[in-house]
Amino acid sequence: MCGIFAHLNFGELKERNSVDVCMEGLRQLEYRGYDSAGIAGIKDGQICSIKSVGKVSTLDEAVKPQQLQFRLAIAHTRWATHGRACEANAHPQFDQDHRLALVHNGIIENYAKIKQTLVKKGVTFSSETDTETIAQLFAHHYKENLLKAAVNTFSELDGAFSVALIHKDHPDQIVVSSRDAPLVIGINDQTNEIFVSSDTNAFTGQSLRVLFLKKDEIALLSPDGIELYNKKGKALDITFEELCVEECQTATGEFDHYMLKEIYDQPLVLKEIIHSQSDETNHSALFEQLVLTPKQIKNVDQILIVACGSSLHAGYLAANMIETAARIPTRAEIASEFRYSDPIITKNTLVIAISQSGETADTLAACELAIDRGAHLVAICNVKHSTLVRMAPSTILLNAGPEISVCSTKAFTSQVCVLQLLTLYLARIRTFGASEGREFLRKCEAIPHLAQEVLKRAGSIASLAEKYARFTKFFYLGRQQMYPTCLEAALKLKEITYLQASGLPAGEMKHGAIALIDESLATIALCGNHVTNDKLFSNLMEIKARGGPILAFAPDGSESLQQVADDVLYLPIGESDEQNIYIYSIATQLFAYYVAKNLGTNIDQPRNLAKSVTVE
Repeated sequence: MCGIFAHLNFGELKERNSVDVCMEGLRQLEYRGYDSAGIAGIKDGQICSIKSVGKVSTLDEAVKPQQLQFRLAIAHTRWATHGRACEANAHPQFDQDHRLALVHNGIIENYAKIKQTLVKKGVTFSSETDTETIAQLFAHHYKENLLKAAVNTFSELDGAFSVALIHKDHPDQIVVSSRDAPLVIGINDQTNEIFVSSDTNAFTGQSLRVLFLKKDEIALLSPDGIELYNKKGKALDITFEELCVEECQTATGEFDHYMLKEIYDQPLVLKEIIHSQSDETNHSALFEQLVLTPKQIKNVDQILIVACGSSLHAGYLAANMIETAARIPTRAEIASEFRYSDPIITKNTLVIAISQSGETADTLAACELAIDRGAHLVAICNVKHSTLVRMAPSTILLNAGPEISVCSTKAFTSQVCVLQLLTLYLARIRTFGASEGREFLRKCEAIPHLAQEVLKRAGSIASLAEKYARFTKFFYLGRQQMYPTCLEAALKLKEITYLQASGLPAGEMKHGAIALIDESLATIALCGNHVTNDKLFSNLMEIKARGGPILAFAPDGSESLQQVADDVLYLPIGESDEQNIYIYSIATQLFAYYVAKNLGTNIDQPRNLAKSVTVE
């Protein structure tokens, strides 16, 4: 979950200082981790490095006074896995003689065994990281040949990793390699520069020839260009892709935080998704990169949705929609569990993988399993050049724009929207007539307006958030589609407030969780399912009888809830469960945001979290 960036300038040094380029690259990658950061290069024949604890801005403050000038550099922003966040554990890591520097993303599963072997041979370690083990092992194998040392070192490592390495004996070369962790190399022929990054987003505003490293490939970068080898050191031909990453406006503008800006982005983003992917002529949806034929879709006997976090909650919602409308057995699976299970998959199984970044390690591994078992795979993703998009035969891009805040808002509702349109597409082939498709689309087209109406009630939500910010424990209760919406609402609150929050099916309260009810635990009821609201009312009465405070999110006109709830937030009335998903999701996003603002937490970069989860 760390961010790697490297740069090699084989033009004039005065034109591009690798230090400046790498620092800008780290700023673009900071969403991947912000526990610590560091940079290293070679100066006067020696490894020169600066590391700091905290965000990239702290590193920047340490780097500027040094006025370093490098022709090549490697840099890193860290999300801690092995070892606490401190300067000793920050990257780059070094061998004991300080002859090489290395940055790393991933986890080395057998590092303890390797470290033990090296210690017995007299190697002294100075950090708690698995990364230092790679550096020390590389130094152990190094006999004046970088490639041979790389082949021998990487062959001994178990786990997923991407690395970039420099050695004082080779001041104009960078070694990079990757195994099941993203790493891309870009070359700019006009400026004579080579870039390395964990993410193409760090190449913003540039047109490059790029090479996405495949499993166990090793690349040597030098002023002569790029040499590519397989894991045994055999030279490989290089096929570049043309990549142009448009420069995106990522300022918060009038908003205090990216999260709030992205919440307010949702009406327009949802409108664009529905407009671009609706097929008004056939009362269906359009997916240009969906390679499944109607015959294959008719033969699908089950759908498995694999995802993590907010994407998983979107999957839960989609499973209900697909089964109801298209009548295909569908279930959402936690990707980290799916990959280690023995799922029943046939040639008629459709696997839908959901990931905002397209780099989620557990989801990618689940996809590999699905492909190996012969399933049809469809990826739903927000990042065009991600690993997931390149892996899947069929892709549906969200086109929601960059989501900077770690806490997902617009990406989540965009996923739900795309999955809703996919539901329509499947249903039109399997079960829906034209009139049913037309009605389904009509309800979809009302979603952006309903989203905008929720935003108009932000003031009321902020007032309630201020009142309820004094609580440290929360239950979110709902039924039917409101239950997965509760899971997502609770996750938002946990992520940015650090408070305890759980999403529960309201009917399950009496089967255990009701034991926790007292005056210190706030219950937030999402009353967005018309059919079961009377039952939910009874569940809330049970909570009230035990002294539990209640805040109800309910449709306009639900005055009867005032008999049981301490407070009621009135929301626009959706005519379907699907519309209510957006209404109540956006309302609870705002609620979480304003509670966090009252508590003074770091809303866009909450502690212990990173945007792209590239490790198990």
